[in-house]
Amino acid sequence: MINKLLKALHEKDYFGLAACFAPNCKYYDYCPSLNGHENYFVHGREMVEMFFRNRFVHNHFEIASPRAESETEGTFFGSYDAPFVYARLRIEGTDENGLITKLVISAA
Repeated sequence: MINKLLKALHEKDYFGLAACFAPNCKYYDYCPSLNGHENYFVHGREMVEMFFRNRFVHNHFEIASPRAESETEGTFFGSYDAPFVYARLRIEGTDENGLITKLVISAA
């Protein structure tokens, strides 16, 4: 799942990204505040799709050099309408189908 998730983020594929998540998921990203922006707290697969459609279509978020480090963790450089920051992505929960129930991104 980590490779599918990183690929969707890197390719700005909001539909593919949302497909990685369970219906009642939580997506928490604490990196935007490193550049003076509001952190991302997104709840629900449909909201993940809608939120990232906006982020990707308007070029408000992009990643570079994504790398899976384990089945549940990866790193990337992320730009949140500002200079890139080095981020760590952690899948903290999955459902019985392997879909993500909780994802947390923080400074690496």
